[in-house]
Amino acid sequence: MKKPSMSQPRTTVPLAARDQRGVVLIIALVMLVVISLLATFSIRNALSSEGVSGNVRTTQLATQAAEVALRYCEDAIVNNVKNGTLLPSGMTVQPPVAAASAPLGVNTANWDGTRTGVFVIPTASVNLASATFARMPECVSEQIPIVNATANGLTTTSTYLITARGFGPEVASGTGRPEGSEVWMQSTLEVP
Repeated sequence: MKKPSMSQPRTTVPLAARDQRGVVLIIALVMLVVISLLATFSIRNALSSEGVSGNVRTTQLATQAAEVALRYCEDAIVNNVKNGTLLPSGMTVQPPVAAASAPLGVNTANWDGTRTGVFVIPTASVNLASATFARMPECVSEQIPIVNATANGLTTTSTYLITARGFGPEVASGTGRPEGSEVWMQSTLEVP
């Protein structure tokens, strides 16, 4: 038996195997790009969903603030008319405007400009442990004019139009035009 010599050539790799050496690298890079794109889209989707749910939350809080203002003003008027209780300090009931005129509560210049009859709800009635508002909700209360067919004039009734405006927690305090979530509500209240 012959001893193998050290100078024997190694076995050669077949030609077909040599041509496939870089394919694994290309496939791995393509897979890496696909996985990176999927991860990027997932992150963008999560951020978008978070933004939408945040906007829904602030709108819901603004709606709750407007409801608080509406109920506060309704209760104050009912107590005033039925029991003779004084209205809260700073709250007034606006007298009826001419039948052809728009109520004060629907005029945005009244809310952000002259602020005629705008009542700001006290902080203690609005801020809760779950949400703190920088700008308190507001309301305007006014009597509804009734045209008396026999006298051809306006008469005062115990029917009131209450307009309330609530703000989200991101709205800064102040009296000008708000920037952020804002919800308007209106009710007609008839006190028997």
